[in-house]
Amino acid sequence: MILNYFRQAWTLVRQHKLFTSIYVVGTGLSIALVMTLFIIFYVKFGPVYPEYNRERTLVVKPMKRYPKGKPENWNINGGVAYYVVDEMLVGLPHVELVAGSMIDFWENYQVSATDVKPFKAVPRFVNEAFWKLFSFRFIEGHSFTQEDVEAKALVAVVSESLARRLFATVEGVTGRHFSFNGRDYRVCGVVQDVSNATPETVGDLWLPLLNAKYIQEEFNMGLLGNVYAYLLVDDEANVEKVRSEVQDVFRRYSQQDKDYEYDLMGQPDRYWLSTFRQDLDKAPDTLDLAKDFLYILLALLFIPALNLSGMISSRMDSRISELGIRKAYGATRRRLLEQVLCENLLLTLLGGLLGLVFSYLIVWTASDWILTLFDKNIYDTSLSTLFTVEMLFNPAVFGIALAVCVVLNVVSALVPALYALRHPIMESLNSKR
Repeated sequence: MILNYFRQAWTLVRQHKLFTSIYVVGTGLSIALVMTLFIIFYVKFGPVYPEYNRERTLVVKPMKRYPKGKPENWNINGGVAYYVVDEMLVGLPHVELVAGSMIDFWENYQVSATDVKPFKAVPRFVNEAFWKLFSFRFIEGHSFTQEDVEAKALVAVVSESLARRLFATVEGVTGRHFSFNGRDYRVCGVVQDVSNATPETVGDLWLPLLNAKYIQEEFNMGLLGNVYAYLLVDDEANVEKVRSEVQDVFRRYSQQDKDYEYDLMGQPDRYWLSTFRQDLDKAPDTLDLAKDFLYILLALLFIPALNLSGMISSRMDSRISELGIRKAYGATRRRLLEQVLCENLLLTLLGGLLGLVFSYLIVWTASDWILTLFDKNIYDTSLSTLFTVEMLFNPAVFGIALAVCVVLNVVSALVPALYALRHPIMESLNSKR
């Protein structure tokens, strides 16, 4: 029966080409905007290269410090001190490792090589655990060790794009030397390019954390510094336990400090929540965030659904006599409703396919700025914002597209169909005499 409904729907599609074209294009544009939104958030939250452990990752970024009993006199830095990732959080129950990362977009770092003029590059300074938490794909070579970090060794892991610019190849690069801000560095590994869509790991090259110019090794600012801390939890079920333990560690440190107290502002955050921590001095309001995105979703879905519903209502008026004949031959309201919904579902699915294509075109053509709509952490748009195949073509995206199609179909077609089917048989048969 369902197959027959779709066959009849296909016949109607060919008979009413103008209506079909308007309906499919209108549906496609609506779904394209919704899908663009969901693709952006999948890239931000889902397991994508090289951040495959996001669901087990906790993040600590800036926190407040204020004199005892004077929380209004707080000050804040860009992150935490190196001591936090090197000693303070290491060895906690259920924590496999603590990674540290620091990126400096404001310094004008220059790299060069033999016969290559200096050009700007964005470095990221990391510790050894960073390479274990994030799953970089090494084309050749390997990462540097914690001993290299402590020794401030002049070694670097470079991206394949930077390797090509410096050495015109990505093969045989390990062991070669280049200049970074006037200092001679040796390449220890080459990794696949990282997209600016993953701002916690992106960079042109990765250097030992203690080589950073503004690293906070001293305790003149206490636990304040410029390092972001990432904790890898052994099991997702233990995430909340680890959050409580980390907060207890900082609370005990504050109690022992004679002069200052520290406020984590609700941290450590789950990875997805950390992407919404746009303001340094306060925690994100999850309720307001949910409201904002719900309003956006309603605007993108239900306003087009109302327009489509009007088109379907007009079409149903021309089919009332047809429905009356079906009723006269014993068709129930349920069967007729199933037929109407199946017909419109076919049109919505066609619009959904068109919408998927539109959404990919939007993402590809606007990749250099589209992520900045919802994320102030995309600091430097000069870095490549490459959307990979795994970011775009995945079961989650297609599942969302199908769900959007079904919702749009039900919302736009159900009310007009129920209204048309409420007419008695004789009134339906005489409506188009």
